[in-house]
Amino acid sequence: MSLLLPVHAATDPELHVLIDVSGSMKNTDPENLREPALRLLGDLMPEESRVRVDLFGNRISDILPASLATTETKKAIRAAAAQIRSDEPFTDIPAALEAANRDWAEDTERNIILLSDGKVDISPDDAVNERATARLRDRVIPALIEADVQAHTVALSGAADESILTEIAERTGGLALSARSNEDLQRVFLALFEATAPRTGVPLVENRFSVDESISELTLVVFRESDAEPTRIQIPDGGEIDVETASALADWRWDDSAGRDLITISTPPPGSWRILAAEDPDNRALVITDLKLAMPDLPSRVFPGEAIEGGLLLTNRGEPIVERRLTNDLQAQVDVNDPQEEIIESIELNDIGTDPDVLGGDSRYDFRLRLDGDSGIYTLEGRASGPTFERVIRKKIALARNLPFAARVVRPHLEARGDDSDSANSTGPAATLIIEQDVALLDPSDSRLAGQVVCANGESIEIEARLSEATNRIELPGIDGDDCRVTGTVSGETDDGRELHLPLDQLIPAPAQRNETPNDRSAAEDETSEPADMGREGNPLVAMLLGIGGLAILVLLGWTWRMVSQRRRRQLIEAARN
Repeated sequence: MSLLLPVHAATDPELHVLIDVSGSMKNTDPENLREPALRLLGDLMPEESRVRVDLFGNRISDILPASLATTETKKAIRAAAAQIRSDEPFTDIPAALEAANRDWAEDTERNIILLSDGKVDISPDDAVNERATARLRDRVIPALIEADVQAHTVALSGAADESILTEIAERTGGLALSARSNEDLQRVFLALFEATAPRTGVPLVENRFSVDESISELTLVVFRESDAEPTRIQIPDGGEIDVETASALADWRWDDSAGRDLITISTPPPGSWRILAAEDPDNRALVITDLKLAMPDLPSRVFPGEAIEGGLLLTNRGEPIVERRLTNDLQAQVDVNDPQEEIIESIELNDIGTDPDVLGGDSRYDFRLRLDGDSGIYTLEGRASGPTFERVIRKKIALARNLPFAARVVRPHLEARGDDSDSANSTGPAATLIIEQDVALLDPSDSRLAGQVVCANGESIEIEARLSEATNRIELPGIDGDDCRVTGTVSGETDDGRELHLPLDQLIPAPAQRNETPNDRSAAEDETSEPADMGREGNPLVAMLLGIGGLAILVLLGWTWRMVSQRRRRQLIEAARN
């Protein structure tokens, strides 16, 4: 009898690239470094991915239809990069996104990269541009969300409308990046590659790495300073190759533009290799091999404290490696690097069902983690190694600045009573938990709270609530303890369909208690009186009107008294005459 194990197949990535070719790019990108950036992205794409390239300004130029990233397609991308120009008068971002949101293959992980130095600009008339921006927000972005597309944006100048580019990325779950210099653009495109279509690599340690016999192609990315010596590669036999000697080798292709070296070697000899250049955290050694490592199904954007559940998947010729004789000697781990590329957490992994693994023997090395530091781009680096190989995979994840909800706890004052009051031992007034959701990011119809009120004395009460409104008020149960908190999990679903589980932890303020004097009570009554009372005593306009009314009554009484007195006097005079 055989045991049928689930196969965790990674979804193949699909990437549609939009590059701004408006006339302003002549100033923003005078050296046209968009061209080598596109070549970099194209050469790094894994062979199982799909890629499409469009240029846009006031019109859309489809220069590469969606295709598998084969060797021929990568040649076509290099040719397409040569068509990048800077000559169109407008920047029609909504039309570009609509064009890119077409021709998707079935069952792919859909991504758009949008690079622009401007804003929505389709007319000299500002009113027309404002209507186009509104259509982008109200129709184009929702269409991307409906199609399960993550849009990643790159602002290529300070003149770019970063607010709208950030909104596009955040609402669709993508990355919002900026390149303040032409050199930055190469690193930005490397980050976008690792966010959208990460590829198996081998570990680099002090610019040294090992190539095993299963590797059929090696791609090196080496960043260098402008005044650095030319990069050289030391091969296993001790020889050294540079850009000039590589040009005479049929198996080598070397692109040394834009402050980086992009080197591809077919059928690299197995053994120890070394990059003879300065170390750089963005240097990479990526491979094409039958023995692949993947880190599938991870989001590109997460919120502070969000639970991230992922795993490493090791396959040989597309099949998961589950044989005990092979997995017993495997070692795996995942490192979490902060935006400064410092390791902040390392997790040892296994496939035997012990924590953090979920199911032993399924070829997946599960892990769980949370990001809760400064906002920015974090890198998850997964590693797996055996007696004859080492593999690495990197995934870029953006940590959002804020949670998609804000929470606070309020409660009324508790007035102290005399010793004869039987309320001295009762619970205080119930506190209210207020949760306000960002409905542009969270779908309120699916949000809920599961938690508890806990106090320092150990007392606790479970709570549950639906969060179906933008602003939700949950009355918390009264409790006798001091130093109490409401803790739990807010769960929901983003507009792009991703399920969230976010932590909640709020201190419940203690009810205010103090001994009162009659004056205090009078003041408290004034503070809590009805609006009408507050109007009589606290509103100067009302007080003035009341004063005028009182004066009028006094005048009327005086006039009446005078008339009565005169009438009485006349009556007395008449009586005397008679």
